[in-house]
Amino acid sequence: FSEPSESTGPVTVKDDVDAPRIMMDVKFRDVVVVKAGEILKINADIAGRPLPVISWTKDGKEIEEKARVEIVSTDHTTAITVKDCIRRDSGQYVLTLQNVAGTRSLAVNCKVLDRPGPPAAPLEIKGLTAEKCYLSWGPPQENGGAEIDHYIVEKRETSRLAWTLCEAELPTTSCKVTKLLRGNEYIFRVMGVNKYGVGEPLESDAVKALDPFTAPSPPQNLEITSVTKESMTLCWA
Repeated sequence: FSEPSESTGPVTVKDDVDAPRIMMDVKFRDVVVVKAGEILKINADIAGRPLPVISWTKDGKEIEEKARVEIVSTDHTTAITVKDCIRRDSGQYVLTLQNVAGTRSLAVNCKVLDRPGPPAAPLEIKGLTAEKCYLSWGPPQENGGAEIDHYIVEKRETSRLAWTLCEAELPTTSCKVTKLLRGNEYIFRVMGVNKYGVGEPLESDAVKALDPFTAPSPPQNLEITSVTKESMTLCWA
């Protein structure tokens, strides 16, 4: 036998690990814009040793696969697809990878262009009389990715199904409604309009068109208590 080689010294055995990595197309650095009804797809190449655990969240909540939402992942790729996009699909999508070597996340902001959501509640009714009232509301929290051009205001008697137009192109978040009929009960509604169409309505509670102050009812139990040549005394309840 030959002479032995020199000792290498103590050796520590460690697992071969790599922290997770996410590789995405540069287009996902900007806001991803899609129109309502189109498909939103976010995909990425992934790496890490051991294979990282993959999770997708939207606005801080874990995404659940539904009829319109599909998540497909392999050892080296992951993708989320949202079909028939609607306004509420807008938001921040975050891909997170995790293994024993660490955690890596990457966010993608998306905007769906659609009709606006309902104006902000409440739909306030002030100055109600038998003939008119004043309405006010807030702008929609979800504008559908476009500025609100104007508002549509309608009224409906609770005894009827049809709505009557009050304002067709109102630029402000308040208006005066006239031509109410005394004693009738009304519901009002407001819709925001952007370049993609008419949004969801905000409705009021039912109110009755009455003056805040009305003529008193006639006196009761009218009596003549005393009579003279020049005067008399009347009493009533």
